[in-house]
Amino acid sequence: KSGKDPQGEFEDYIELYNPSSETMDLSGMYLTDSEKAPRKWCFPDETSLAAKSYLVVWADEDGSATSGLHANFKLSSKGETVYLVDSDQRGNVVIDYVKFDAQTNDVALGRLPNKTDKWQALVPTPGVLNRVGE
Repeated sequence: KSGKDPQGEFEDYIELYNPSSETMDLSGMYLTDSEKAPRKWCFPDETSLAAKSYLVVWADEDGSATSGLHANFKLSSKGETVYLVDSDQRGNVVIDYVKFDAQTNDVALGRLPNKTDKWQALVPTPGVLNRVGE
């Protein structure tokens, strides 16, 4: 849920993982925290996610940042739903989503092991393999 962004600030983040053996082009896809606004934040042109890799989007409304991807919305500590939405050309279909309840500081919600539908509390590890606390 919270990690240190490229600007040195601890921010909420959304992490995508590509389990396939092919690079995924995310250009024109969207992230949103509102069903009523499926096109809330658009991945910039030429954004890709390499095979077996992670991509972090900081949910911090820091659109002026020059390093990293920064969505134009923040995550609610009270809980909400975040959606990955396909491009306009492919009809803005919801590709994936996660609904989470009230959150605890410095605890991430993620799938473990990767590629499963099992969500659980994890140590924040933006950009690397998910893991449970020690």
